[in-house]
Amino acid sequence: MCLINLFLDFIPTCNILYIYTKILQMKNIIREKRKLVFGYKRITPKIIRDFSNLIENEVSLLNNKKVSDYYVMYSVDATDNTSFESQSNEIFSENQVIENRNIKKINMRFYTLDNSKNIEIQIVHSIKNENSENFILVSGDYPNWVNGVLSRLTEILNLAEKQPKFKDNSGYLMFLILVLFNVVYFRLFYSFLVNSTSSEILKIFFIIGVPLLSLIYLNKLFAYFDSLWPTIELQTGPNYLQKPKVNRNKAQWILVTIILPLILGLVYDLIKSFFI
Repeated sequence: MCLINLFLDFIPTCNILYIYTKILQMKNIIREKRKLVFGYKRITPKIIRDFSNLIENEVSLLNNKKVSDYYVMYSVDATDNTSFESQSNEIFSENQVIENRNIKKINMRFYTLDNSKNIEIQIVHSIKNENSENFILVSGDYPNWVNGVLSRLTEILNLAEKQPKFKDNSGYLMFLILVLFNVVYFRLFYSFLVNSTSSEILKIFFIIGVPLLSLIYLNKLFAYFDSLWPTIELQTGPNYLQKPKVNRNKAQWILVTIILPLILGLVYDLIKSFFI
């Protein structure tokens, strides 16, 4: 009889423990999750190191609390088809991988095994901004922690130099150059070319073909210039390996020393021809 009473008294206690265990399990079901997609930035080794240092600070806090149930990984993909991984941000140190190789992709990942804290950063050298490959993702059980970490990462990102949006004004510039080219062509060269040939095919080409070819090649030229201003530019490795930066400097030199004087000369000749 005593055993039966003891069993009956034990049942409510078991129920309470069961309910309490379920509550503890449920507290982690809903988590705060924030994602920041970014573009039009020039990412330097300093920005990369600042990102990784923030993650390392979170790791240090866990180590100080004797917590070892976490995972951290840094990975780097270079343009020469080599890849590197490390569980330490020493991979981003000076004179290491990102200083010696041109990098096309970087991924940083940190999370605790109970998913109470999670940080992921992905940076991809991107010509276009269509695939949203570049992002910062922070999630966790504690909204204050999530928002605080995202805010600090955003501050680091804001220190990165902005990448000019070449496409914003390229349409107007292309139209202006196209009109200017065809005005100069028909004003100065068309009559000479047509009068110097008796072929009807060549005459049609001079009337239709030249303007059409100018449009095609101008489109290709502007596509090339667009590639010189990537949406996200990873400025890693020696200067000579940073192709967009090197080609931008070449293009600016050619524009200032050759093309601009030629355009000004053509405009001058065009204006002069109207008054003579």
